[in-house]
Amino acid sequence: MPICTAQPDSYRDLSTVHEEIVTSIRQALRRDGNELATRPECVDELAVQACAVFDDVTAAVAAGDPLGALSAGGAAAPFGGTERTQRGIDWAQSLRAGTTLFEVMLPIVLRELAPPNHAAATRISVVLHQAVLARVVRGSLVHMTFLADRIRTSRQDERRHIARELHDRVLHGIGLVLQGLDMHRYHAEASPALARAKLDKSVDLLRQVVRTLQQFSSELRRSVGEGGLERALRSYLEAHAEPLVHVTLRTKGDLAALPADISEEVYLIMREATRNALRHASPSRLDITVEATDRSVYAAVTDDGCGFVPGVSQTGGGLSSMRERVLLLHGQFSLSSAPGSGTRVESRVPLGEWGL
Repeated sequence: MPICTAQPDSYRDLSTVHEEIVTSIRQALRRDGNELATRPECVDELAVQACAVFDDVTAAVAAGDPLGALSAGGAAAPFGGTERTQRGIDWAQSLRAGTTLFEVMLPIVLRELAPPNHAAATRISVVLHQAVLARVVRGSLVHMTFLADRIRTSRQDERRHIARELHDRVLHGIGLVLQGLDMHRYHAEASPALARAKLDKSVDLLRQVVRTLQQFSSELRRSVGEGGLERALRSYLEAHAEPLVHVTLRTKGDLAALPADISEEVYLIMREATRNALRHASPSRLDITVEATDRSVYAAVTDDGCGFVPGVSQTGGGLSSMRERVLLLHGQFSLSSAPGSGTRVESRVPLGEWGL
C-alpha cells in the first residue's frame, strides 16, 4: 500500500533540504564531541552521505513501495571505509556518526515526506534506518577487510624482522666463528700459539652467538603474563639496557586492570621502541612512561640519542610494526625525531567503549 502519492518535484526544493541537513550534521557532530567534526574533509564526506540518504529515501517513498525500492536500488556507498582509518581516525567515531546521521535526519525526513498518520511515519522511519544502516554495514565490511590486510602485513613484517635479526645477530657471528676455525687450522703446524689464539677467539665468539640466541629466543617467548605490564617492562629493561644508559620507567594508573590483550600489545609496542633506541640511537638516557585511565592507556619512549629524519633514515619493519599494532587497536601513534635531538615514540590506545 503506497504511503505517499506525492512526486519528488512536489517536495520542497531539495537543495534547501540538503543545506539544512548539512548544517544540522555539522552542529550535531560538534555537540557530540565527535572527532570527525575537527576534520573538514570528513564532515564533507558525511554531508554527501547524508544528502544521498535523503535522496534515496525520497525516491523510495515516491515509488510507493519504499522497502522494495530501497533494497532494489543497488549497493549504497560505504560509510567510513578505510580512508578515515588510514588518516588515524578511530573507527568508533564513524559508527557514532552513523547514529548521529539518523537522529538528525529523522525529523527532517518525517517533516518532508510523511503524511499525517502514524503508520506512514513508522514505515518511513524504517526506510531511513535501512538507508543509513546499509551504508554503515558496507563501510564496516570494508573496514574489516582493511584490518585483515593490516594484520597480514603486520605478521609479514614480524617474520621479516625475525629473519633480519637472525641474519644480523646470529649468522654473522657464526660466520666469524667459522673464519676463526679456518685460521686455526691454517696456523696449526707453523704457528701453534697463533692457532691457539684463533681457537680461543672462536670459542669466545661462539659463546656470544649462544647468548644472542638465548636472548632472542627469550624475546620471542616473553609476554606480559601474570606479572603484568610493568613487571614485563622492567624485566626487559634489566635484561637489555646497557649499564651506561640511565633508564627511568614511570607508571601511573592501575596497569594491572588493563585487559590482557591490550597489555600484551602495549608491551610489544614499547619493547620495539625501547629496542630500537638501545640498539640504534646510542643514548645516554632513556625515559619510558605508561599511564592508564578508564578511557585509554598512553605510552611513550624517549631517548636522547642520535635521532634521525623520520621517513628517510629508518630502515626495516620496526616502526611499521609499532604503527600497525596501534592502528589495529584503534589507537593513535606518533613519532618525532631529528638528527642529534633524540627520538620520542608515543601511542594512545582506547579502552572499553572508547575502543569500539
